[in-house]
Amino acid sequence: MPNRPGRDRREYHQQEWEPSEAFTTALGGMPLSPATDRNEDLAKLKPHLEEALLTLQRLKRQRGLSEREMTRAAALGMLLSSIERVR
Repeated sequence: MPNRPGRDRREYHQQEWEPSEAFTTALGGMPLSPATDRNEDLAKLKPHLEEALLTLQRLKRQRGLSEREMTRAAALGMLLSSIERVR
């Protein structure tokens, strides 16, 4: 059966959102030591969090979010709020 462009586009839009590699790399690079000043490390995450939340908002308007995506959006929003309170 030949590929249908419309069908591929729908399937692409139905794929579940995953955090970007840049975000997961930044998060994975944070030191775990309690003695470390995390303010600077958390500040580096802020643009990645903002980008992820904007993407999730756009997806929500376009197609709605899965339960997993809604959970991730809530967690990312809480993390962003925490970073903004610390600074």
